[in-house]
Amino acid sequence: MANPDLELVDLLPIRSSYPNSAISQALLEHGIGELISSQVHESHEALLEKIISDEGLGATARAVEEALKASVTYKKWQRLMPYLRDVPQIRAYRMEETENDLSGVNLEVLCNGGFLQAGQILFCGGIFVSEQVVISNGPMSTTMHPSVARWHAKMVNGQIAILKIAASHSVLGFVYRVTGNQKFKHEYEVLLQNNLRLVQTSICCVGEFQVRSYDVHPCTA
Repeated sequence: MANPDLELVDLLPIRSSYPNSAISQALLEHGIGELISSQVHESHEALLEKIISDEGLGATARAVEEALKASVTYKKWQRLMPYLRDVPQIRAYRMEETENDLSGVNLEVLCNGGFLQAGQILFCGGIFVSEQVVISNGPMSTTMHPSVARWHAKMVNGQIAILKIAASHSVLGFVYRVTGNQKFKHEYEVLLQNNLRLVQTSICCVGEFQVRSYDVHPCTA
């Protein structure tokens, strides 16, 4: 079976709504209902900045989650993937049951994953300290939700990477389902193939985090 093409999932712009606490309190004291403010995030950098300032919680994180759950294309991604019972190495990697055979996990990603489109954005929290990064020790765990990347970066005192696929039909990813009886479905995980080269395009500091943007290329011999 040929690897499917995964259409571009672009959630932007993201609109988050939240109560204006000071004004709402004054209105409530006069018997007037709560005032709801909204903010529109037009870029992934602005979206990530707000999520970091909210410590990964709050209205913006919820708005991203709602957008992912509502995305017809993201749902299609998941339907194109086999069930975990049919990819035992990927399942073991997800469940962290045993020491993983990373070459076996990667083989299942190569055989069952879909080709991501140029411009597709993913996030990853981890150790990113170089302008170029080579992924050569197994598949790369990424997420569609920037709040998840923030959490993983915080756990290792690391950085947040914004990843952009550089060319269509070049990088394969296995998309975990976010429905049904599965562990970790809140992570919105996409497992990328091994042998990737990340080329930095920008770097900045947002709150306590260093944020690095990378173009993602397959390694070539």
